[in-house]
Amino acid sequence: MEKLSSELNERAQLVFKCLVERYIADAQPVGSRTLAREPNLDLSPASIRNVMADLEDLGMIRSPHTSAGRIPTVRGYRFFVDALASYREPSTAEVRRMSDEVVQQSDVTSVLTQTSKMLSEITKLAGLVMIPMTKRRELRQVEFLPLRENKVLAILVTNNQEVENKVIQTRRMYSAAELTAI
Repeated sequence: MEKLSSELNERAQLVFKCLVERYIADAQPVGSRTLAREPNLDLSPASIRNVMADLEDLGMIRSPHTSAGRIPTVRGYRFFVDALASYREPSTAEVRRMSDEVVQQSDVTSVLTQTSKMLSEITKLAGLVMIPMTKRRELRQVEFLPLRENKVLAILVTNNQEVENKVIQTRRMYSAAELTAI
């Protein structure tokens, strides 16, 4: 990425940064006229088109279809994250508050839910947290609950209190006593 930084002059980096930020905000391909309206870009649409052509030649942006604006490529996003994006470190008080909120949770699901909410609050974007897939799953507990219309809810507790629910279609109705016996 350092080589790429030296290939892009300050103007190209500014145009690229504005393009990525606009694309992230709108989720639409970005054209030169849109970028020319950006307050921190004092360039004509023609100048922006020339810079965008250079960025396309470098593999930083691409056009999803003819006559569309441009969108960042994987290489472009990598450069944006590594060289252009600015981050604010959380304050000590913010870190303490987040830590306290996570520690108060009683199970893995609650910790993940709280973590996702905090990510969403911090980034002002959707937060998504996934637990890693384990190589080996140990079944700790199984419980079956009757549902309607020949369906049974299987509750599986695996590994460290991970809970998974599965609805099973059965050939006949089962009573709660039969499911407990199973």
